[in-house]
Amino acid sequence: MANLDYSNDTPQRPVVLAVDDQPINLGVASAMLEALDVDVRLAENGPEALRYAELAPQPDLILLDVMMPDMDGHTVLAKLRANPRTSNIPVMFVTALNSMSDERTGLLEGAVDYITKPLQADIFRARVQTHLALKLTRDRLARQNANLEQEVERRLAENTQLAARLQMTLSASGLGIWEYHHAKDRMEWNQDLCLMLGLSSAPPDLASTLKLIHPEERPKIEQILQSPPPPGADIAVAEFRMHHADGHWLWLEGRGQALSLDSHGQAVTTAGTLADISRRKQVEIEQQLAAVVFTGINDGICITDPEARILLVNDAFLRVTGYSSEEAIGQTPAFLKSGIHGDAFYHTLWDTLIRQNNWQGEITNRRKNGELVTEWLTISAVHDKAGRLTHYVGLFSDLSERHEAAERIQYLSSFDPLTDMPNRNLLADRLAQALITAHRFERQTALILLDLDRFRMVNESFGPPTGDALLQEVARRLKLQVRDGDTVGRQSGTEFGFVMANLGQEQDAISLAQRILESIAVPFTLNEQSLALTASIGISLSPRDGQTADELLKSADIALARAKQAGRNTFRFYSPEMDANAARRLGLESALREVLQRDELAVYYQPQVSLDSGKIIGMEALLRWNHPQFGNISPAEFIPLAEENGLIIPIGEWVLNTACQQARRWHDLGIASPLRLAVNLSARQFRQANLEQMVASALANSGLPANALELEITEGAFIDDAEQAITMCRSLKKLGIKLSLDDFGTGYSSLSYVSRFPFDKIKIDQSFVHDIIENPVNAAIATSAILMARSLNLSVLAEGVETEAQANFLRGRRCDAMQGFLFSRALPASDFEQLLAGRTSLPMSALPSAGTQTLLIVDDEPNILNALSRLLRREGFQILTATSPLDAFEHLAKQPVQVILSDQRMPEMSGTEFFSRVRQLYPDTIRIVLTGYTDLDSVTGAINRGAIYKFLTKPWDDDQLREEVRDAFRLAKDNQLRNRGAETG
Repeated sequence: MANLDYSNDTPQRPVVLAVDDQPINLGVASAMLEALDVDVRLAENGPEALRYAELAPQPDLILLDVMMPDMDGHTVLAKLRANPRTSNIPVMFVTALNSMSDERTGLLEGAVDYITKPLQADIFRARVQTHLALKLTRDRLARQNANLEQEVERRLAENTQLAARLQMTLSASGLGIWEYHHAKDRMEWNQDLCLMLGLSSAPPDLASTLKLIHPEERPKIEQILQSPPPPGADIAVAEFRMHHADGHWLWLEGRGQALSLDSHGQAVTTAGTLADISRRKQVEIEQQLAAVVFTGINDGICITDPEARILLVNDAFLRVTGYSSEEAIGQTPAFLKSGIHGDAFYHTLWDTLIRQNNWQGEITNRRKNGELVTEWLTISAVHDKAGRLTHYVGLFSDLSERHEAAERIQYLSSFDPLTDMPNRNLLADRLAQALITAHRFERQTALILLDLDRFRMVNESFGPPTGDALLQEVARRLKLQVRDGDTVGRQSGTEFGFVMANLGQEQDAISLAQRILESIAVPFTLNEQSLALTASIGISLSPRDGQTADELLKSADIALARAKQAGRNTFRFYSPEMDANAARRLGLESALREVLQRDELAVYYQPQVSLDSGKIIGMEALLRWNHPQFGNISPAEFIPLAEENGLIIPIGEWVLNTACQQARRWHDLGIASPLRLAVNLSARQFRQANLEQMVASALANSGLPANALELEITEGAFIDDAEQAITMCRSLKKLGIKLSLDDFGTGYSSLSYVSRFPFDKIKIDQSFVHDIIENPVNAAIATSAILMARSLNLSVLAEGVETEAQANFLRGRRCDAMQGFLFSRALPASDFEQLLAGRTSLPMSALPSAGTQTLLIVDDEPNILNALSRLLRREGFQILTATSPLDAFEHLAKQPVQVILSDQRMPEMSGTEFFSRVRQLYPDTIRIVLTGYTDLDSVTGAINRGAIYKFLTKPWDDDQLREEVRDAFRLAKDNQLRNRGAETG
């Protein structure tokens, strides 16, 4: 058995005390222990053993015999255990008593082991060695515990000192300590925190604490306290205000973190500090204000040291001088010298500054780019409390900005900032100057006032920015129409004025008005949105209509109002008869108030005809007024008056009821089924709250089927409130009636706008139809309207169709129906009944085949037409002849034409102008012009623009002419085949 190693634990070998009254037994035990490297003490009785047990070094193990005279082993063991000095020495009984009860008794008395004689050496030594090792271990643990207890006592003492020092530090720093126990909802503060807020004690819970926090920061702090950062995470930091006991708000900086978490990861205890940062906040606010003033002020600021070296400049300084801060700092303000001021100026400046600590005055400096800048400069000297000079502060304002502001004010007093046009003031001044000049040289002056029609719809539909952009484009177009020396300006929102000085003849004003209307009629494109616009114009002339600017303005304004009454999109001259018209207007207004009682109104009916079958498909009810004094009065004259004074409401209801009853009568007679009755609703009628009930009542009273009634609504009726209008239209549709959009094209309708309404039909206004076969703009508008309606599955009806050419043109573009004088005027009920009974229809000729080679020859001289016809008839062409461009447009509208041969010089319009329109209306035609040599410039320009294919000079060569026409037909055929291939591809 290995010996125990005690080198690191005790300075000497273990001591074993053997106690036995028999010396032989002591000898045997001692001999057995020699192999264990231990010191052995021997005692022959109990008292001796007790004495040896207390001697140093005390034994590490006592081997005690039980049966000894005078004092047996049990007694010795009891005394050892009773003595504090020996109570911890392990005792092992070595005895001849080998009963189980003896062994049990010994162990219960406190013996660590019980071994019986005779001893077996190996077992004996092993047990001794085991108990010595256990004793050694116990001693080592005792020493370690003692050391630990000493260390704990030392550290407790240090912690006590540190706590005291920390408390002193926290008190000196002004920090308050808080601790929140989540489960118990208990808040604890230290005394410093209570004193900080003027409280005698801490609030008891979280809710009471949060009440003290400013409402603006309360949610943030509550969130932090309820979900604090866990141990080891970054400490939460927040700045907030708490209510002091004396009533003011205290700015605090709070820091906190959870100290421990429960098994669910929720905070158990959260602790932190609060610091009073009110003074710091006040300083920050002051610094922020100073920084805002320093950086945001429009005046330049320059701060220098006592030697005038620049230390700091603001943004305004950099902006005015053009230098960067790196270029300016470190220099003296002398680097800005312009050379304008002499040395005496600067000597006086510094002398005044030194004596009075302040100087101010006007100074001219030079920017980085070399420009001169005039400034108002104030320099102040800054001293510390001891009176020592520390800084100079220079403050200057750029006087050039004031000059620019004055110029801007002057500009705004005379010009409109949106359109950059002369405003009302400057326009009046220019008009007055033009009148003085015209009077001196006995010339005329024209004043033209223009107002955009229904422009409010643009702002309400597309927004003011689009409206402003549209006004700018209108202004641009108007500027292009005036002569040099004339003035165009903006009178007000949508009203513009033209001053035509030195007017030679009245025709010049007419030409300008026509050019203006044409320029406005060209569709505007804004934000990929196409907008149609029209204008009304009033014209007054001096000296005929007035001698002063005010008189001309008044006359032009009256003429403008007359142009609007005439249907807009036109111009009117002022005339004295307009005063008579004003008197007539008053008379009509008075007569309108009794028109229903006197039974002066009548309903006429105009048929609506299909362009496919030529049959009547419906009729429009139109109001007529025959007055005993005024005679037959045009609806265009009295309906606007009824709109203005509100009489249109009872009149409109009368028309609706009368027309429905008449239509029902025709239905019963079997002559109007399945025709549909169209009745106009005025804007004022449409806005009636009880419109739906009124229409339902008219249908119920008359018995007319709902699907046989169609209500026509103009754009002006719903432009003020589109959403309300949509709701009303849907309510009307629920009755089972049809709705149509009347006068389409005169307003601002677009595909997206119309698609929102439940319309069944759109009606193209007659203003686009009357010259549709010759006006490319109106033709394009009408064609676009038809295409838009087709895309929305709406039917299309054209108003005001008066010629077969117009009908054919519309029919060729898939217009569904028409109404107009071509078929019938509006008729009284009796006459219209006969028209229905006669089953009258519009003759519908078949459209000529596009495969026929058709040549159109245009010349105002009949002999030229005859000569050209004879020359080309042998080629097998179908030849059409026209003596004017208007006749030619009629032919083009009625049938397909591939090649056109036109003279250049014609009274109504030149050949190049004629072909320019043809190119827009019929781009696939091949156009050849006959011209004299003097017309080559205009013809060449037309060729370059693509309006003309070729030109031939007069007199022509017959063979060359025939060959050129053949080539033209070949080209037309190739183009036709190419187009068909593109469509099928």
